[in-house]
Amino acid sequence: NLHGAAYDQLRQSIWSEVRRLEIDKVSLGAGKGASPQAIGFFRSQDIRYRIRRLRFVARKLVHMIEEGVATEAIFAPLQTVVYAQLAAFLDQESARLLSPLDANDPTSLLSALASQRDLISLDRQTDDHLAEAFALVPKDFRRAPLMAYLGFPYFDISTLPMLQGEGLDEFDPIKVDRIAPDDASAIRRGGAKATLKGIQLNSFGAFFSRAYRENDYLWGRLHGAERLIDIVRSTAPGQAALPDSEIETLRRSAFLAILKEEEPRLKSIPELFATIRREIDAAGLAKPDSLA
Repeated sequence: NLHGAAYDQLRQSIWSEVRRLEIDKVSLGAGKGASPQAIGFFRSQDIRYRIRRLRFVARKLVHMIEEGVATEAIFAPLQTVVYAQLAAFLDQESARLLSPLDANDPTSLLSALASQRDLISLDRQTDDHLAEAFALVPKDFRRAPLMAYLGFPYFDISTLPMLQGEGLDEFDPIKVDRIAPDDASAIRRGGAKATLKGIQLNSFGAFFSRAYRENDYLWGRLHGAERLIDIVRSTAPGQAALPDSEIETLRRSAFLAILKEEEPRLKSIPELFATIRREIDAAGLAKPDSLA
């Protein structure tokens, strides 16, 4: 819990000790690999590498499940072990679990920190538990997560300089879902031009007509319902995806529920409700048993 000058002094003392032990000289030279001092230091102190590695494997398992490559049941034992060992390393990262350390002696501080965390023993425990868990994964699904674990050092050495310790979130794919008239065509095709009134007069048309505002509001709810159903559908992995007939049933139920709820409120567009109901029928959206 050091702050200000005391923290800066400790930091400088630790750096002086690192330089004395020549840990800062990571490489022996081009093509000669890392120095023994650096290897020993990272084996005993680099807890963040262990955490990054297990998180990488955990993400690989989740991606394989999301993509429909495997089911949750197949990876359940392996996921349990990965998360348990990740929790063990995260616990060791927390200062609250450490015994008091002598901040005035950087030499004993580094050795005491390594001794208390005992990361090398935790590495052996992790490898043993993972080996048992991998053995429970069917052979056809074992290779990818195993390569993620064994091959992580090569991935890490390439990406860590770019990530700067910020984790893998910078490389998460960004999925964009839009809720707009042009993306909702279950009832009427043609997008905004075919459904909205307010786009007239340079998009100020609805300011001058309550009927136009009610029209656009109603279509907004219908378009929003359709797109939300589509968005939820898109998140389901392959084996859990609903068939088109069930999606049509959901859309029809949502559309009719919106019309029923809004019809008593929107008094300026009575003819539009009848028109939309006819278009829903004409679109051939499947009827649920309760509406058949």
